[in-house]
Amino acid sequence: NNIEYNLIFLVGQSGSGKTSCGKILSDLISWTFIDTDEEIVKMMGLSIPEIFRLEGEAKFRSYESGVIRQLVDFPKSVIAVGGGLPCYHNQMQLLLEMGKVIYLNAPLDVVMTRLNQNINSRPLYINLDSDKIEQKTVDLKMEREKVYLQADFEIDTNQHIDKLVKEIIEKLG
Repeated sequence: NNIEYNLIFLVGQSGSGKTSCGKILSDLISWTFIDTDEEIVKMMGLSIPEIFRLEGEAKFRSYESGVIRQLVDFPKSVIAVGGGLPCYHNQMQLLLEMGKVIYLNAPLDVVMTRLNQNINSRPLYINLDSDKIEQKTVDLKMEREKVYLQADFEIDTNQHIDKLVKEIIEKLG
């Protein structure tokens, strides 16, 4: 394919489909798929919730920064980044300089369904009463959306994943 840059970043809130979408997209264009959370887990030998519990969110955010800085060594990669990653340490700016950034914008009900399937792996939701999960999700989106909207383009994820990935490929040219 004739994509003229080396890195494609998928940003969006937890449960927006960055990993699923990234895996299919990377297969279709024959690039490597990288999930920043998985990289941190491999590097630390701890789950994300364990890192949050043992070292705190600030330390986790610094690990995210480290992973992003290493990505220049992995050309032709599709990278799913953690929901909060673009919002800290001016990293959205860095992502935009390093490659193309795509904001996967998912409707609240879709995000809620996905979050509820594996809520315990999401550190910002641990120990949250079930009636507070939706409000937390709305709050996080409102807080982070202004950063997400700086992406090169936004994709509405409320469509079949194959159609979604096709739309991304078209927008990438």
